[in-house]
Amino acid sequence: CEACARWLLDRNKIYEMVSAVVENVNKPVTCKVRIGWDYDHIYAVENAKAAERAGASAISLHGRTRVQMYEGKADWDIIRQVKEAVNIPVIGNGDVTSPELAQKMLDETGVDAVMIGREALGNPWMIYRTVHYLETGELMDEPTVKEKVEIALLHLRRLVELKGEKVGVMEMRKHASWYLKGVKGNGKARKALNQANTQQETIDILQTF
Repeated sequence: CEACARWLLDRNKIYEMVSAVVENVNKPVTCKVRIGWDYDHIYAVENAKAAERAGASAISLHGRTRVQMYEGKADWDIIRQVKEAVNIPVIGNGDVTSPELAQKMLDETGVDAVMIGREALGNPWMIYRTVHYLETGELMDEPTVKEKVEIALLHLRRLVELKGEKVGVMEMRKHASWYLKGVKGNGKARKALNQANTQQETIDILQTF
C-alpha cells in the first residue's frame, strides 16, 4: 500500500496531499504525523517542512515511528528538532501521561502545545488536571472511583442516545474497561462488561463499585 503511513517515506507526496487540501477548503489545515517509518527512515524535519510549504497551519508530531506503533519511548528530541526547523505551530504528542510530563514536554521541546492521546481514554480528568497544572502549578486530585463510575454511566447514556442501545452498549464495552483501569477488583467486572448486551446490564455492573 502506497498510502497512509507509507507517505512518511516521501515528502513530495505529503506536499501534494496537503497542497490539495489547502487549495480546496476554507479552513486551516493541520497535519498529524509520526517521526518516520522506522529508525532507519526518520524524515520528520523534511516532512514537516514539506507540510509547511504546502500551506499547513500547524503540525502535530507523534514521537514514535510507524514500526514502533505504541511500543518503546516517544523521541522528544526529534520533536524538538522539528519545532526548531519550522515556523508554524508544532504540537507534541507521545508519552504525556501526567500533567507534570505535559509541562516537561513543553520545557524540553519548545512545542506550542501538547496533544494528549491514550492517557485520556477513560480518564477525561487528565485534560482538566493538565490545564489546571499548566496554569497554576497545582496538581488536582485524581478522580475517585465514584466519580469514574458516574462519568462512565453518563458516557453510556449518551452513547445509547446517539447510536441506539445495541451499538452504544457494544462501543461502551471498551470505554467502561478504560474507566475501571486501576480500580481494585476490576478484573471480574471488566470481563462481565465485555459480555453485556443491554444498557441495564452495563449499568448494573458499573454500579457494583
